[in-house]
Amino acid sequence: MKPLRLLCLLALVQLWLASAMFAQSPTITSVKVKETACAYTVGVSTRQCAIGPGMTLTVKGTNFGTVGGGITLCNCPPATIVQWTSTRVVAIVNSVDPNASVALETIGGAWSNAVAYAPLGPVITSIVVGNCTYIPNQSPMLCMITPGTQVTINGSYFGPSTTPTNYVVTCSSCGAATINSWNPNWLTSPSPYNNQIVVTATQAFCGSTVAVHAGDLWSNFVPYTAC
Repeated sequence: MKPLRLLCLLALVQLWLASAMFAQSPTITSVKVKETACAYTVGVSTRQCAIGPGMTLTVKGTNFGTVGGGITLCNCPPATIVQWTSTRVVAIVNSVDPNASVALETIGGAWSNAVAYAPLGPVITSIVVGNCTYIPNQSPMLCMITPGTQVTINGSYFGPSTTPTNYVVTCSSCGAATINSWNPNWLTSPSPYNNQIVVTATQAFCGSTVAVHAGDLWSNFVPYTAC
């Protein structure tokens, strides 16, 4: 009987430990986006928040721990933590991805529930080539780009240069342009807007376009002339 009692006791202890660990798992109850004032409440909201690189998130919930862990939105560089408490985390988004979600990981490696969101891809608002500035759907004349031309690309949601899948193309059938700078002030002043990339075109063709690829998302395609 004694071994049987001991086995039952051990089973109860293991069950208690498992339930205690489950009880301490982090849980996200809401995500708020500062720039758009969009608030998503788990189990209540039906519409996802749109999130892009540079945006600031406030994640609320329980059992986050007092020591900072991480906030991730994809299989990519995690968000930059600004503030961490056991029930509230403020973080700046570095990268987003299609079909991904916001999740929190504690310092001990425990994962929270996942909160879906709508990713915002890069948006080109203008390109500058020498004295020519082209604004999509507004400017009457295209800028000329030839191999070796330096192009300044202005826009939103470009994210930091540290993301390995970030690049610029100047045609659909050629390699990436040479990156001269990509949001160089990101570490000191990350922002979803007023982003800037400077590249040197390696190839250019008449009828082609300039586009930014950030994460797994493409920007709008901006036309130029090469002839």
